[in-house]
Amino acid sequence: MLNIRTLRWISVIVPTAFVVVFEFVTRSLYDDLVPAWGHTIVVLGAVSAGAFAFSTFVFATMGRLEHEIRVRNHRLALLNAVASEAGASLEVDEVGAAITRNVMQALGADAVGLALTGEEDGELRLAAQSGLPRHVTQGKGNLGPYDCECRKALALGHALIVEDSRETDSCGGILGGRASRTCISAPIRSKGNNIGAIFVARRTSRPFSPDEVDLVTALGSQVGAVLQNAQLFSQTGAIAVFQERQRVAREVHDGLAQTLGYLNVQMGIIDCLLAGGELTKAQAELEAMTQVTREAYKDLRQSIMDLRTPVPLSGGLRRTLREYVERFGLQTGIPCHFEGHHGSAAALSPSTEVQLTRIVQEALTNVKKHAPGAQVWLSVEANDERVAVVIRDDGPGFDHDGVASEGRFGLQTMKERAESVGGSLTIQSRPGAGTRLEVTVPLEGVKAA
Repeated sequence: MLNIRTLRWISVIVPTAFVVVFEFVTRSLYDDLVPAWGHTIVVLGAVSAGAFAFSTFVFATMGRLEHEIRVRNHRLALLNAVASEAGASLEVDEVGAAITRNVMQALGADAVGLALTGEEDGELRLAAQSGLPRHVTQGKGNLGPYDCECRKALALGHALIVEDSRETDSCGGILGGRASRTCISAPIRSKGNNIGAIFVARRTSRPFSPDEVDLVTALGSQVGAVLQNAQLFSQTGAIAVFQERQRVAREVHDGLAQTLGYLNVQMGIIDCLLAGGELTKAQAELEAMTQVTREAYKDLRQSIMDLRTPVPLSGGLRRTLREYVERFGLQTGIPCHFEGHHGSAAALSPSTEVQLTRIVQEALTNVKKHAPGAQVWLSVEANDERVAVVIRDDGPGFDHDGVASEGRFGLQTMKERAESVGGSLTIQSRPGAGTRLEVTVPLEGVKAA
């Protein structure tokens, strides 16, 4: 393929070689037969004809190169626009909408759809669209047989062109049978696998050029990784929500549900006492129930406050923990001391900071419940390999092995939270010697500050 540099050398060498060869041939063949003025006319005519032919070739080549540059600039502009908008979000809906919107504007299309393959059933489901009929967008997104040749493009691994949508049920069903449209269907690839397809349709009066087909094909190869990352992010978020719901459910069962169960049993006891005329005992049971209810209310308010504690910003774990410890001390009257941050500075990912904050909240809640009157010390330690949060108290302590065998939910929750971010939880305690809790997060969960 010619480029500008090659064309420059051709424009110098070819005319020179042509004149030299022509002059040599004419002089050697009929120099004695043709007069000088006739020879001049022949040379001028031949050179003019050669110059015209050569200029036609040069300008045609320059026009083709200019067209290729325009096509490449158009392709780069579209890819940059899609990458810029799609990279601003990790939501599949927003990423897909950015892709279809930019493709529709760049190609002047009537409709653009983006379908992804389901992991469980392999069905194509519409993830985003622009300009499709209402009957398509109002459904559950499953394209079924009306996939506009997307499934065939996935099977073949390259783009397909439908000249007239009315001649193909798969396109007519999704684009509308009455309108005459032409459509490109191209696979979306990521890491060597087809994860979906993109289809672009416009009226048959404006057929797609080979350059536009190549552009849609290139786009399908470029956006695959972005879409797959968005899918993985959505799955990770769903898993995190599910795990958090499980923890909250177990907390409710371990706390409020057990309290309500206790109150229900006590109500039965009080009914029996009142039926037997034992008013004094019934009054004592009511006072006990009142105290339990107050404690349950305080615990519930504390849990709500903990869950509403804002997610710390990157690098803000120290500030978040210090503020929480100070507020906890003021609300409960328990002396709490924040010993600060020791070692090299480090910034954790937001999810890691959230889990560490929740572990500290659970640990302090346990101090309030099981070690009234104790003092608490909290510190954050970091080095090149790990970040650790240490909580100590001088309370009565407990038999760690015995409590662990009972499956106490609070300890299990803290362990699960630490393990969810690749960390570990260590608890040291024995009766009469206080408790030391350390949660450690390895370097993989840490980003350089």
